[in-house]
Amino acid sequence: MTRMHRLLTDLAAIEEELAGFGQDLKLYPERGQSAWSPAVDIYETATSFVLSAEVPGLQSSEIDIQVVDRNLVLRGQRRWEREANAEHFHRLESSYGKFERTFSLSQSIDVEEITAKLEDGVLRVVLPKRNSVGKQIEVQ
Repeated sequence: MTRMHRLLTDLAAIEEELAGFGQDLKLYPERGQSAWSPAVDIYETATSFVLSAEVPGLQSSEIDIQVVDRNLVLRGQRRWEREANAEHFHRLESSYGKFERTFSLSQSIDVEEITAKLEDGVLRVVLPKRNSVGKQIEVQ
């Protein structure tokens, strides 16, 4: 059952990616040239949504976060910084190059209060919810 669940999860992820692929390419052409894409987890608390992205080896100056047309755009680049003159690599599994991830923001997000912090290779973006104190309407 675990294998089947993983297969269905993978297929759903592929389907989701394909659904938005053409649209994202028009808005952000560099996405199609991405060499790697950091893994992202998103969860909700009572007061905010939190996006956690794995960006090992990156400094905060190498990450660009913007809100564009109710989308959170996360960009960056992990550079190859080794000279392989005397080294003989037997395996290279790390990815390098530019990346871009785009996430649609709900109307309930207060974009003016978004914060981000990079610690131990994990970028944490806090997307606070708007204080939506409703108006009580008295029925007469």
